[in-house]
Amino acid sequence: MNRLNWEKASLYVVLLAILALVPVFFRNMYQLGVITFMLINVLLAVSCWFIMTTGQVTLGHAGFAAIGGYVSAALIARYGIGSWLSLLIAMIAAGVIAFIIGYITLRIKGIYFIVATLALGEVIRVVFGAWDDPFGGLVGIMNLPPPKAITVTGFFAVDFGSKVSLYYLTLVLTLSGVIIMHRLNRSPIGLVFQGIRQADDLAESVGINLMGYKVLAFVIGCMFAALAGVLYTYSVGSIQPSSFTLIQSAYYLVYVAVGGSINVFGPILGALLLNILSEFLRPVKEFEPIVFALILIGAVLLLHGGIIGLVQTLWHRTNDMAVRVSKFVSPDRPLKTIL
Repeated sequence: MNRLNWEKASLYVVLLAILALVPVFFRNMYQLGVITFMLINVLLAVSCWFIMTTGQVTLGHAGFAAIGGYVSAALIARYGIGSWLSLLIAMIAAGVIAFIIGYITLRIKGIYFIVATLALGEVIRVVFGAWDDPFGGLVGIMNLPPPKAITVTGFFAVDFGSKVSLYYLTLVLTLSGVIIMHRLNRSPIGLVFQGIRQADDLAESVGINLMGYKVLAFVIGCMFAALAGVLYTYSVGSIQPSSFTLIQSAYYLVYVAVGGSINVFGPILGALLLNILSEFLRPVKEFEPIVFALILIGAVLLLHGGIIGLVQTLWHRTNDMAVRVSKFVSPDRPLKTIL
């Protein structure tokens, strides 16, 4: 393993240690709950970004989070199905719906696809709001129990009845989802996604199945959005249609645009920074969309690669400068003699 790989591995270990110690530093349950929601938004931002790797922009992402949350909540509250089985069923249900809808709508491009997903997200929210049984209508589903404890006979049992345990559950599932999407993006499949985004006509001319790959990215992204919706219901203990509005779908796009879409770290950074800003804006919550809109405009005009693109540019320039200085200043020619 070379020096660069060692540095990356060390950085990842430090970040994991920090994430694991968050409950130690933030003993206030409200603050820990906010950080848990930040992790859920990270998963939603990354799953939205994953769909965008094929060049498609969706404004209906909150709708698939609603599918995951509502299906899981209904199975638990109305039919007595266990938390983990309901989570799996919710993700599969979102994947099946995404496959059907994606196969129809992904034939259109650009603004037409954006409008179609916008309408889709609103239709999903309205349907759940109008469906009293089993989804509770406009009131939603209340007083959901925490996820069932995981028991390993003879060793230990993990109970998810506290904010701390829910934080670790959200952390593990969010990291799993982010890693899976990151590895897919770095795989040959991800290279195909990039080719489709850059020149879909050219990709199709060399034999790439455009619809197949676009639907694949759409289904995977929507399934992880559904996972985020399930984690949301676990954290809140209830679910209502008002939690999955168009503005939420727009926020996920803002996270990606501000953070940058170059790699998976862009939406992660965007989601974390803007969620922190959202907490500071809580006293003037009604102005939050205006502030986010201004930030989006500034990012589009000034940060073409987002914050992560700016960081990469500065990093490369610093490295280039260091290389030039190292070539100019040799061990046999000290800096003092040069000056």
